[in-house]
Amino acid sequence: MAAAGDTVRGVWDRVTVVLVTRNSAAALPASLGSLPQARRIIVVDALSTDDTVAVAKALHPAVEVIRLTEDRGLGAATNLGIARADGEYLLNINPDTRLSAGCVERLAAAADADANAAGVAPLLTNARGGMELDVMGPSEIRHRKIAGPPAGRFCTWFLTGAVVLWRLSVLRAVGGFDENIFLYNEDADICLRVARAGHGLILEPAATAEHFGGASERITLKSRVRRDWNMVWGHLYYERKHGKPGEAEAAARDTIARGRRDSLIGLVTLQPKKFLTNRAKVRAAEGFLRGDRPWQRK
Repeated sequence: MAAAGDTVRGVWDRVTVVLVTRNSAAALPASLGSLPQARRIIVVDALSTDDTVAVAKALHPAVEVIRLTEDRGLGAATNLGIARADGEYLLNINPDTRLSAGCVERLAAAADADANAAGVAPLLTNARGGMELDVMGPSEIRHRKIAGPPAGRFCTWFLTGAVVLWRLSVLRAVGGFDENIFLYNEDADICLRVARAGHGLILEPAATAEHFGGASERITLKSRVRRDWNMVWGHLYYERKHGKPGEAEAAARDTIARGRRDSLIGLVTLQPKKFLTNRAKVRAAEGFLRGDRPWQRK
């Protein structure tokens, strides 16, 4: 019978960690610090202007860095990590997460128990200590929160992308993340495609992790504007791809109407954040209706 240490090493020999960073230096001690046994960590850095790369390398000896020269979004960056990964599993995490002791071993055990499982996720808690758990049914495209903790391991059609242990062969078989989604809903999209390809998704509450939310990148007014633009565009693209005909276009027109109203209120009341973020939402919806491509940050 293998010793406990041998079991831990055996799991980590099969796992490549991939995370995408952008000005994430302050968040990395929590995430990388919770992966002491990791044998290979691929950090894809999206044009950080702080010391993210230096901090990552100093925190963990297993870190290797891919430095982007152009930021085409979270999905595109993650796909570079997928292409370079090896082993059976890919642990995809956000920088603003902290995994509990034994989390990855429990996720791998759940995946090993079901050869059809494409991905397994832990039970997440947020910065306030509350449960962060969204689920989706077999005929749904919109995930929703559930009120109480699950009694045990269960199948779902959605896993929050903050921490997921993916079967690498399945990720590659479905083509990785949709690079037309710059940010937001990239996790829902890949979950739907994986499920429609006949694979299962599992939530394993015996594995736990913390998701601080929003701490992956230092928040500035510029980043808020970018976030709101991408949130709107990603939502509308996802709705057009998976929803009923015409729903995305109707949602875009509604976003434009509300955004114009709220940006005007922000302008009149001298609230620059309200004005700029709502103007970004309007421009995203207008660009979506024109058929523009996702925003590429420079």
